[in-house]
Amino acid sequence: MKMSYARRSHVVSAGLFLAPFMLLFVAFLLAPLIYAFYTSLFIERFGQPIFVGFRNYVNAFQDAAFWSSIVNVIKYAVIQGVIMIVLSLILALVLDTRYAKLKSLFRLVYFLPYAVPGVFASIMWGFLYSKPLDPLLQAVHFDPLSSGALLYSIINIATWEWAGYNMTLYSAALTGVSSDLYEAAIVDGCNEFQLAWHIKLPLLRPTILMTVILSFIGSMQLFNEPFLLSALTPISQTFTPNMDIYAMAFNLTNLPYAATLAVLLGAITILISAVVMIAARLIGRARRQSEKDTLTAGEAVAA
Repeated sequence: MKMSYARRSHVVSAGLFLAPFMLLFVAFLLAPLIYAFYTSLFIERFGQPIFVGFRNYVNAFQDAAFWSSIVNVIKYAVIQGVIMIVLSLILALVLDTRYAKLKSLFRLVYFLPYAVPGVFASIMWGFLYSKPLDPLLQAVHFDPLSSGALLYSIINIATWEWAGYNMTLYSAALTGVSSDLYEAAIVDGCNEFQLAWHIKLPLLRPTILMTVILSFIGSMQLFNEPFLLSALTPISQTFTPNMDIYAMAFNLTNLPYAATLAVLLGAITILISAVVMIAARLIGRARRQSEKDTLTAGEAVAA
């Protein structure tokens, strides 16, 4: 009887703690997704919704502009993600060394760009990218907003915004590592580079995987930077999937097809994120098995 009461009490407590999250999850994620999928099954004809089933999805799979925007944003996600994560790791590992001074100050300075809203950051960098306003750009005859450099200019903005945030995550993960492990490695003769490569980076793998997935999800939602920079330079409305969805919904007022593209974008994001997680787990499992086999072989030779 006591066990039953205790178990019931734990269930009630857990439910109360989960209730705020579940309410927000249903209200702002699950319900909009269901409504978007429902809307995607219709077309509007003379202001009246007409059920067409999956016809919008058939049209979307034949929409070359949408798939071109998907390829464009995946390219952006790969380049920007690699640059940002490597930079964040370097900053976190440098600040975690014994020789770094004023660590709290530098962590704050690197984190500050994340506190700037994305809209303000895009406007600020838009002024910096404006060739008529920048004598340096005029002197080197370079236009960051040209068609060939635009993607990399947006990558620079996103890296400036998010590198400090990811650095903070890595720094927080490193603070949870026992100092005895570092001291033992130093006694064994490890320098700072060996310490980072052989101890800190392996311990950061779960955090790195999390930031890779979050970075990819954020990249697939790219909208603010190209949308605001379009006021300074011509940018296609299909430059990113979200810009395509926005134009379809508010410029062409084709809400059912915009909902279709949104559902497809969400499905693609989930699918690629799942593939990355599964691949990371398989690689980690293979690495652990290899280390185990090596250890077993070494013990056999020693015997």
